[in-house]
Amino acid sequence: MKKSFITLFFLIKISTYSFSQIYNYDSKKLLCGPMLSYIDNYHTQMWMLVSSDCKKIRLELENFDEEITKIINYDITKPNVLNNSKWYDFSISKYNYGNEIPITINLDELIPDTEYHVDLFIDNNLIVDDMEIYTPRNYLNDIHFILGHDLDINDDNDNGDEILEVMIEKKSDFMVWLGNNVNITTNNNSFKEVIEKYKYIRKRPLVNQFMKSLPHIAIWDYKDYGINTSDNRQAFKDSSLLAFNLFWPNAPKKTYNYTYNDYGVYKKYDYEDIELFLLDNRFFKSSIEIKNPKLLGEKQLARFLNEIMSSGATFKFIICGNSFLTEGSKNNGFKNYENEFNEFIERLHLSRINGVIIITSDTKKASVTKLLRDNAYPLYQFSFNSLSNDGKNNGEFARIKIEGGYNKRTLKYEVFDHNNNIVINKNIHESEIKY
Repeated sequence: MKKSFITLFFLIKISTYSFSQIYNYDSKKLLCGPMLSYIDNYHTQMWMLVSSDCKKIRLELENFDEEITKIINYDITKPNVLNNSKWYDFSISKYNYGNEIPITINLDELIPDTEYHVDLFIDNNLIVDDMEIYTPRNYLNDIHFILGHDLDINDDNDNGDEILEVMIEKKSDFMVWLGNNVNITTNNNSFKEVIEKYKYIRKRPLVNQFMKSLPHIAIWDYKDYGINTSDNRQAFKDSSLLAFNLFWPNAPKKTYNYTYNDYGVYKKYDYEDIELFLLDNRFFKSSIEIKNPKLLGEKQLARFLNEIMSSGATFKFIICGNSFLTEGSKNNGFKNYENEFNEFIERLHLSRINGVIIITSDTKKASVTKLLRDNAYPLYQFSFNSLSNDGKNNGEFARIKIEGGYNKRTLKYEVFDHNNNIVINKNIHESEIKY
């Protein structure tokens, strides 16, 4: 996409500040970031990892149109990112964080259709300069976003992030992570150890460069969810959820007005004429062995169906770690949860929901699966291999391109390997997935 700026998620555009910003590292207090995540017309969030001797962060946003400066002060000694949850005192303790603290700062009350210049100060020292943010414009544009899963960095595979160099060059609008981006094992049996796992990966130079280059949203899967079991019996799941939310800001809690225990990491995003529905396939999943097992759970499924039925997006992407249209690994696909899957298919059809595309990470091979339906358009499922080259399979990532004018939108699904070779290529016109 030939633009002078990378388009930020939810219609914000930001310059490639990971390469052009001025960084003052004399203080050594900014360890990685800043990374931008969820955004709507009036709000975004900025994530970073700072040293424990950092006391105050200040953001200065200059409105170029009206020459007004908005100042956001964040006192690290009095954080509010967890909304006074029961984990508040536990999670901010130095015992759990060590000498490095993950921070999420809300940028509220932004003005639509406005250009901002942002400076980041830590303890009154200018750390990041020349950061430009553009709030929404009202026009239909091309959309390019990339997707990946399973960033396998461990003692046996310390080069698992090499593919990120190729992904940076794609200059996409945003990144969607499909899970398994840290690997919580039985050796990581405390909240502190899980936090250290996240920090180790984020501080890697190439990962940090990539995280700063474009906005990110994420779901999880079994590796970043659980120890011993990957369903709702996992005793450690509250700690896993807290750690996930500390490093993946995604949407603020106020956006949905619910408790995380009701919907886990489920989120919905709209971006120009597309919507993304990110499903939680772990927090509410029951054992497949019980009678009438559930993958998504009643509350999450009901919310998802209500939101997708009210969507007017040209393309509606359902993103989940489990396969929907195939059996999936270890016979763990959504089809194996028969009653819940049938309800999902039936509700999509009865509501005549157009433009549905399913994206899953439950595969070892890039593919396009097509489900033919009576009196309905076919359902497509896109899947692709993990980001990391494990010696058996080449690392892969996917890119979705939405192009064309009103009522003439075309979706292009591409999968690339770690050498930037195209593995698969599929085009779908919007008219092909309409009633």
